[in-house]
Amino acid sequence: MIYWITHISLLGILSYLAFRYSKSEYPAFLYWVALTLKLSAGIVLGLIFHQYYGGGDTITFFELAKNYTSGEVENQPRTQFFITLIRPLVQLSGESYWIVSLWISFLSFLATWNAVLILSRLYPNIKILVAACLLLIPSVVFWSSGVMKDAIAFASLVTIVSIVLKIHNSTKLTLLDVILAALSMFLLLKIKHYLLIVVLIFSGILIANLVLTKIGGKFKWLIAVTSIVIIFGATQLIHPYLKIDRLAWTLYQNNQTIHQKSEGNSLDIVIADDSWASVLKELPAALHAGLFRPSILDKTPSWGWLHKLENLIMSSLIFLSLLLVKRLKPKIDKPLFIAALISILLLAAMLPLSTPNFGSLVRYKIAYIPFLFLFSSILPYQFFNSKSGE
Repeated sequence: MIYWITHISLLGILSYLAFRYSKSEYPAFLYWVALTLKLSAGIVLGLIFHQYYGGGDTITFFELAKNYTSGEVENQPRTQFFITLIRPLVQLSGESYWIVSLWISFLSFLATWNAVLILSRLYPNIKILVAACLLLIPSVVFWSSGVMKDAIAFASLVTIVSIVLKIHNSTKLTLLDVILAALSMFLLLKIKHYLLIVVLIFSGILIANLVLTKIGGKFKWLIAVTSIVIIFGATQLIHPYLKIDRLAWTLYQNNQTIHQKSEGNSLDIVIADDSWASVLKELPAALHAGLFRPSILDKTPSWGWLHKLENLIMSSLIFLSLLLVKRLKPKIDKPLFIAALISILLLAAMLPLSTPNFGSLVRYKIAYIPFLFLFSSILPYQFFNSKSGE
């Protein structure tokens, strides 16, 4: 009981201080509602895996951290890093899964809240959408909480994106921004290699544009192209299995492994062999799955209704946005739009190819779903907002 009293008190104090010093323009209830949802999601995730599935990554990670033996997971460096990361927390919690879950959920929330504040100041006209897409989408809140690598990865991802957008908007960085960006890149390097690659591609496009707009002279194009080449080269150093010359093989191997483990519950995306021809053949189906599935027509377990509803809303927003482009003729930040579109499409295509299973797909989609929701919501939001003001 003493552990619970101590940790709940600390969480309460830190939550209050974080809100007090965040200087938010959002109403107080949004902060507390979003925080409550996040902490609750971590607990619900644990209950589902403990009582419904009777096992899973989250339980395995905790047990490994609690009973860690040197060399136990040497062949799984990402798992090794994660359990090493949370082991001090496990010990300080009195080996309570639920307390550890609350802390990881809390830290993930703080990172997301900070990103929301940054983006709301950069784009005040859509600050309501920013908060809704990053803090309130059910699947995103759920899968970025609890004792999961995804919680740390999502927090790192939104932190880097928000800081890169500060650079894109010529906003001065603080020392804390630099520290958080470096820490987040390190965590992605250790936990989610492919997300770091996509983040570098996103950043590279915006940095190249910054070079073109800020640097004069006849060599600016050369400098911009050079910066892209350097960043692309950096992506090839992150993990040997994610290099261009091995990526098709990696996708094929992961695809086959997931199909074998799914026992008939996998997506109908089967890569025939490790050639690029076979990968590209499945690309349209993978992209469709990454953007719109599970749909209302797909058969899924009971949890699938939530994801089906989200995808139905997403499909409607994308369709409505396409209709409104011609009517509203909006001013588009082209470099940001291109960078975001490329990043989202990369993840939407690669993830279903590598993990053709609804259970895995809905979990990994949280890396881009908030941003896809945000981009596809802007025009409908502006349209209906203008109508209400008439």
